[in-house]
Amino acid sequence: MRIRIEDAGAGIGEFPVIARTPFRPPVPPELESVFRDIGIELLGVADLPPADRAQSEYDDWIRLGRHGRMSYLEDHAQLKFHPERLLPGCRSVIMVGINYYQEAAPARGEGEPAGRVARYAWGRDYHRLLGKRLKKAIQTLSARYAEDRFRGFTDATPLAERFYAERAGIGFTGRNTLTISSRFGSWFLIGEILTTRGFAATGPAAGKNGSCPSGCSRCIDVCPTGALESPFRINASKCISYLTIENKGSIPESLREKMGDWIFGCDLCQEVCPLNIRAGVTGEVDFTTHRAGPALSLRDVLTLESDEQFRFRFAGSPLARAGRRGLVRNACIAAANSDAVELLPILEELANGGDSLVAEHAAWAVSRLKLRAGRD
Repeated sequence: MRIRIEDAGAGIGEFPVIARTPFRPPVPPELESVFRDIGIELLGVADLPPADRAQSEYDDWIRLGRHGRMSYLEDHAQLKFHPERLLPGCRSVIMVGINYYQEAAPARGEGEPAGRVARYAWGRDYHRLLGKRLKKAIQTLSARYAEDRFRGFTDATPLAERFYAERAGIGFTGRNTLTISSRFGSWFLIGEILTTRGFAATGPAAGKNGSCPSGCSRCIDVCPTGALESPFRINASKCISYLTIENKGSIPESLREKMGDWIFGCDLCQEVCPLNIRAGVTGEVDFTTHRAGPALSLRDVLTLESDEQFRFRFAGSPLARAGRRGLVRNACIAAANSDAVELLPILEELANGGDSLVAEHAAWAVSRLKLRAGRD
């Protein structure tokens, strides 16, 4: 099928996109019923193919320092493409996906300065939601196949999830390095169950999930920090999601102005992707019942006085991963980038406070705001 790119907001050209009928990997009925009963519709089974090329590319990515300060990615390098090292005797990897898409929030107008939050973090922490469902599936499968073992993960495994998602046929890897399916675009979260049982593999899907439009570079062009250095290649150390969440230290000054008003994660490369044009809103109440929501008042974040107060506010939310000082650090940058001069008194107080990380970023924000306002 073809659509005009005007429909997706680009205004030029005509490109092939995801097929009219969403692809469903041919999962054995007895396996599909287990996951359907717990509310998981995107499902596939990957085999354990040789992955020498993928391993080599990953090792090169680590060697070049593209993983930033995420040392665990280096520590786990020899487990990425070896499920059998995580579960001895592993023969299959059951890959699942759950839709988290919600419509963009309305423009904020002239109200209180706010910082943006990536969609997956608007509601409840998906690790808990998906983890509970995988646990239920494992209980059912373990009872049915007592001679086999099962081990589940929800984005907390050394496994190269996108590689096995593609092998299972639930999606393909796009130029923005995200897994894209014909059902949910890239707006879905991945989990997996490793098992010693040899289920019939369902992929790869040979183009049935679609492919990136020929010549399209919108995800690369929109990335303000240049994290997408080329198609299918990301420098995580420049990615706004990494900078606002995984990076626990100082954010390089050269990247701060480019981060805009994002304070937790970033959705830009997904928002411009034409393969997401038909994304449907998730029916998961845990996602649509907001804990953080699309945006947070920068004043509220900057005035969080203790870790206890932070935990009370964001308990059960993905934002807990950033921690109070990380989120306050991010809010300092967003305040400067939003020209929030009304927050200068708070920022000045933080700049003279006892937390060196927060003070550094608050002082930078004060300097930028005063410079723009023409103040001494």
